[in-house]
Amino acid sequence: MKVKGGTHKGTLGVGFVWNIMDRETRFLIVSKLTLNRGIDGTIAAFKEAAANAHGITPEKVFTDSLRHYNSGIAKNFPNAQRITNCGIMKAYTNNNRIERLNGTLRERTKVSRGWKTGKTPIAEGQRIHYNFVKPHMALDGKTPAEASGIKIEGKNKWLAVIQNASKEE
Repeated sequence: MKVKGGTHKGTLGVGFVWNIMDRETRFLIVSKLTLNRGIDGTIAAFKEAAANAHGITPEKVFTDSLRHYNSGIAKNFPNAQRITNCGIMKAYTNNNRIERLNGTLRERTKVSRGWKTGKTPIAEGQRIHYNFVKPHMALDGKTPAEASGIKIEGKNKWLAVIQNASKEE
């Protein structure tokens, strides 16, 4: 992702969007932009995943071969088994669900021509849209939130999400 202040590749500033998803429900737990793809960015993404998971810990974490995942997983999910070198063509360790999501987000972010800051709320807005608004064919027309047991009532799901978020407990 092009971003002002990101790691420089040639003349471009580049940031990295970390997407962490539940494989079963396709619920996007984290969509976080960091300005690097090192240990700090990895730990920050998995720390946010642990906070958003509200005490639920994964048994397995499927990743590509980036070595920094070891630090992020060990620090935040010490009992989880890391399944490495996942790929689309691997029958039992494929990562096609997250790659499909990455493709969808790439299409959207490509037209925006980058983000102005590493602290942009755009990644979180995309996560909310993906989880609560956008139905998925693979989930029989449900959103990941509905597949997870979270109901959003009404035709205008964005409005319902905003109204639910603004209710006092």
